[in-house]
Amino acid sequence: MGVISRMREVSPYLLAIFAVVFIAFMVATDADIQNILHLGENPATAVVGRVNGETIRYADFNERVQQQAEQQRKAAGDEATVDESGIRQSIWDIMVEEILLRQEAAKAAFSVSRNELLDILLDNPPDYMRQPFTDTAGRFHQERYIELVTQPDRLVDYIDPNSGVDPVEAVERWKRDLLRIEDFLRQNRTREHLRSLVSAIGSIVSPSYLRRQYVVENSFAEATYVAYSIDRIPDQDVAVTDTEVDSYYRKHRDAFRQKKPARKLKYVIFPLEPTAQDTATFRKRLERMRGELEHAAEAQRDSVFTLLMAEYQGRSYGLSSVASIDPQKAAHFGGKPVGAIVGPVEVMGKIYFFRVDRREPGDTTVVHASHILISSGTNKDSARAEAQKILQRARAGEDFAQLARLYSQDRGTAERGGDLGWFPRGRMVKPFEDAAFAATPGSIVGPVESPFGFHIIAVHARSSERIAYSEIELAVGLSTTSRNQIFREAYSFKQQVQQGIPLDTVARRLRRNPVETAFFERTTPVLGSRALTEFAFTNPVGSVSDPMELKPYGVIIAQIVDERKPGYKPLSDVRAEIVDKVRRIKKLDVLRAHVDSVYQRLRDADILARIVEIDPQVQVQTASMVKDNGFLQGYGNDPIVTTMIYQVPVGTIAPPIRGERAYFLVQVTKRDVPDPKKMESQQFVELYRRLYNTAKASAYYYWYNAVRDRAAIEDRRSKFYREF
Repeated sequence: MGVISRMREVSPYLLAIFAVVFIAFMVATDADIQNILHLGENPATAVVGRVNGETIRYADFNERVQQQAEQQRKAAGDEATVDESGIRQSIWDIMVEEILLRQEAAKAAFSVSRNELLDILLDNPPDYMRQPFTDTAGRFHQERYIELVTQPDRLVDYIDPNSGVDPVEAVERWKRDLLRIEDFLRQNRTREHLRSLVSAIGSIVSPSYLRRQYVVENSFAEATYVAYSIDRIPDQDVAVTDTEVDSYYRKHRDAFRQKKPARKLKYVIFPLEPTAQDTATFRKRLERMRGELEHAAEAQRDSVFTLLMAEYQGRSYGLSSVASIDPQKAAHFGGKPVGAIVGPVEVMGKIYFFRVDRREPGDTTVVHASHILISSGTNKDSARAEAQKILQRARAGEDFAQLARLYSQDRGTAERGGDLGWFPRGRMVKPFEDAAFAATPGSIVGPVESPFGFHIIAVHARSSERIAYSEIELAVGLSTTSRNQIFREAYSFKQQVQQGIPLDTVARRLRRNPVETAFFERTTPVLGSRALTEFAFTNPVGSVSDPMELKPYGVIIAQIVDERKPGYKPLSDVRAEIVDKVRRIKKLDVLRAHVDSVYQRLRDADILARIVEIDPQVQVQTASMVKDNGFLQGYGNDPIVTTMIYQVPVGTIAPPIRGERAYFLVQVTKRDVPDPKKMESQQFVELYRRLYNTAKASAYYYWYNAVRDRAAIEDRRSKFYREF
C-alpha cells in the first residue's frame, strides 16, 4: 500500500504535523535579504548573533521563526495576522537559553547519552511523536512507530509509486527530522538535569531561616498608633540646597553605580497617516463603485460586482451559520435574497459592499436576540417587579435598545442596546435559552429568571440557514505617493540636523514634537525596536539615524544625544532622585520636634487615645493583626514600624518611631510570639516543604538570569530585519 494511504490509516494529520513541527517553511518574511547581501554575507552562513563566542546562524534562526509563524497561522487560520516580531524575540530567547544551558552543562560535566535519548524516544515518546501514529479511536500504533523510528529506510515501503513522492528525498528528510528530534530531546534533557541541580542547591532551607519564618508567620500583635506623615509639610516649606545634594551623593555614591554602558536618544515621529489627497482618492473610488453598481442593469450587477471584487481584492466566504458571521455585517445582508448587493455601508469605521452568494438550510437553528438584565441581588421580589415594569414599557412601544442602555445591569451588552447577536442552543443558560427559542421572532418575553437575575428578551429573528457571501472592503489608506513624500520629509529632516541645525530647531519649524528618552542599556529595545537601540550603541554621540519605519509609530528620525560609560552615574542624572530623598529626610527632621513634644506630654498616659487631648487633629488608628512583614493596617508599607512593634514593651506608649515617610507613636496592646523550639514535627515538615518548594520554583529563574547577565551576548538581528 502507498505511503500516503498507509499514513492516513494511522492519522490524517501525519504529513501536516511533520511539516509544521520539523520542516522549514521557506516563505517570504521581512528579512532584508538585499541588506544581507549588501553586508557581504551569505544568507546560508550569515551570523545573527553570538553567545560567549558561539554563533547563531541566520539560516537556523530564520527557519525556526518561520516554523513557529506557520504553526500560529495554522492554529489561528490562514487569514490571521501573525506577529513575527514577537516570534523572533521568543525564538531568540529560546536559542540563547539553549546555548547557555549547553555551555553550563559542559562546565558541570553533564552528558546525555544516545541510549538515554533512545529510551525516551522508544519507551516514552513525546505527544508530538505519538500523535501522527494515533488513529481516530485514540489507539497508538506502537509497532509501526518503532519500525519507522529505528529503521527510517523502511519508509520506502509505504510510498505509493504513483503518488509523485520521491522515495529517496522522503527518506532523507525523515532521517533529518529524526536527528532534529534527537537534538531537541537532548536539549530538553540537559535543561531538566540543570534544573534539578540548580533547584537542589538553591532550595536548601537552613534551620535558622525556617525557625525565623515560623516565628514571623505565627506571630501577631495588636496596636494603636498615630502616624505623623511627611505629607503634612508642603514641599515649598522645605528647601534643599546644592550643598545638601552634593553631600548626599558623596555619602551614598555606591547606590548610584552604573554597571553597563547607556545611551540617550532624541527623536521625532513622522506618522504614516493618509493625506487629504488620499481621502479624496478614496471618495472618488467609492463614488465610482457606487455609480457603476447603481447604473448597471439588474442582470449586469453581479458581473460588475465580480469585476470590482477582482480589482479591489474582495473576499468570498463559504457557507456558514449566521451565528458565525460578524453580527455587524450580517445585520446588513442577513435577510437579503441570493444575488442581492448591499452597499456602501459602514462597519467599524470601514466601508463595505456585500453580495449574498448562496443560501441553504442548515442543521443548527440560531436565534438573534437582545436582553435587559435586572440582577436579583438580595431582594428577588423587588427585582422581579422592576423587570415587569420595564417589560410593560417595552411592549408599549418604547425603544428596547434605549431601555437596555438605561436599565440593563449586563453592562457588557447594555452599550449595544442589549444585543446578544446570533447564538445556537447550548451557549446561554437554560431558562434564557428555552424562552428565546420558544418565542416568536418580533416578540418581547419575560421576565425570565436565571442565576444572573431577571431577563426581558427581545427576539429579533430565528434561522437555520447557512449563508455564503462576498465583500469588498474600502478604507482610506496611505498611498505610495504619500508614503514616499513622508520619507522625503524625513530624509530632509536628517540632512538639516547633520548640517548642524539643532534637532529641536528643525522639529519646531516642521511642527514636530521632539521626544528625549531616558538613558537605556543595550538590552532595551527603544520604541520596541532593537534596530534603534543598535544604532545608538554602534555610533558616536551626535549621529543621526536614517529614517526607520516602526509600527505602530511611523517613520522615526533619531539622534544620539548622550552616553554613559560604566561607573558612577553623574550627579546630574540622579539629582531629582536625591532632591526627593533629602527633602523626605528634612521633613522627618521637622516632624521630630513636634512628635517629641507630644510624646513627652503623653508618655505617662494609660492609653494612646488620650493624644487627641493634646493634638486634636491627629487620627488614632487600630491595627488588630500586625505581622512583622512591613505592612501596617490603615497605613500601608513601612517595615521599620512593624519591626519595632515586636520590640517595644507591651502596654506602654513607645517613644517616637521614625519610619520611612512618617513618625509613629505606638502602643502595643497585645503580642503573641511563639517559641520555635515548641514547633511540632508536623508543622516543621509542612513549613519546610512549603519553603523548599517556593525556593525550588524560583531557583532556576534567578540562576539563569545571573548566567545570562554574565554572558557575552552579541545581538545582530537588527542587521537582518527591517523592523526590529
